[in-house]
Amino acid sequence: MTADIRLLRWPERDREEYERLVSALERVRASAARSRGEIVAPVPAGPEEPSDADRARTLLAQRRQRDAMAGDLIELFGEPGWDILLTLFVAYEEARPVTGEALGALLSLRPAVLARWLDLLARRALIRGAVHKTGTLDPATPLALTDDGLALVLRCIGGA
Repeated sequence: MTADIRLLRWPERDREEYERLVSALERVRASAARSRGEIVAPVPAGPEEPSDADRARTLLAQRRQRDAMAGDLIELFGEPGWDILLTLFVAYEEARPVTGEALGALLSLRPAVLARWLDLLARRALIRGAVHKTGTLDPATPLALTDDGLALVLRCIGGA
């Protein structure tokens, strides 16, 4: 196993043991370097914990890859609501606006399907700026997660 392997989940117990080991190795290395004048390479860092945005990007990439491989059977894997939430979370993390039109193109959703999901997510108070009171989607309106939507995505990807 190399030091640059990144794990999505690393148990707290293992992380604490690794940190104790690194600390002990550093003390031994420093002592040896002082007493013998040796030049010692730095101790490798442990696996880096991915950010929440990295987790969301990874989930979206896996879903897009799965959809591409499914071909004509793509409808078997549809979860437009989750794709919308993940996409809006990544946009939030990158501080970039996303309109309904851009979201539909990015997720390859038909306008009617997108409008239904945006309406549902807005009624559940998970997103804002989605659908007019007439029930039609304004393609130029920027969409965003609400605080509840953000908390939901963080809860779901925190265990990924």
